[in-house]
Amino acid sequence: MTDDKQAQARPFDALNSRGLAGKREYVRGLELRSDQEALALLVECLCDESGYLRDLAEDALLRIGEHAAPVLLPLLDQGLWFTRTSAIRVLGRYAHRAAVPGLLRLAGDANETVADAARNALVAIGRGGGTFSLARGLHALPVEARPRRFNELTTRDRHLGERIERMMRNDELMSAESDTLADDSPVVRASEEGLEWEVLTGPPSTSPRPKHPESGRADSAS
Repeated sequence: MTDDKQAQARPFDALNSRGLAGKREYVRGLELRSDQEALALLVECLCDESGYLRDLAEDALLRIGEHAAPVLLPLLDQGLWFTRTSAIRVLGRYAHRAAVPGLLRLAGDANETVADAARNALVAIGRGGGTFSLARGLHALPVEARPRRFNELTTRDRHLGERIERMMRNDELMSAESDTLADDSPVVRASEEGLEWEVLTGPPSTSPRPKHPESGRADSAS
């Protein structure tokens, strides 16, 4: 290991006397490396009590890009509130669709800072091409839990809420076996453009009436 790497791997209490410039230098070195060890050390920065160090680490992770997301996902289930909040913000900026289930859970966190960050991150994911992932995530929630989560998103972005609701009313779309579908997938695009599902997949199987995302009750016949 080089001297630089040894310096970057030192415990954080050794950095305290170096001041702000030392912390910037430390995080910048990790960002330039961007290997798995460096990413793990940036995660440690997100766990530090220094808000300045956490901010530096968040910015570095955003510049590194979405390939760093796997090291952040576990933070949604552990750590202090400020660590979870940092991870949430970065994943939201990534528009990382795999984070949706965890973010929906944290949207109801007892810590309001965490919960508010999770709701904002979900909206960012929806705006970043993840509306279908939001719809699938909401659809997977217990019926009684859907209204509040749905309303929190709609309050922040009415147009996004309308898109989610249209997707959730499409039983075939919600029951699609693939978890890799995205907003730009042909099947999802076709559903938004009003094309018949059977044009793409063949005749649909008999299914119950669509359910309203807020109530879970079948729509009445017109």
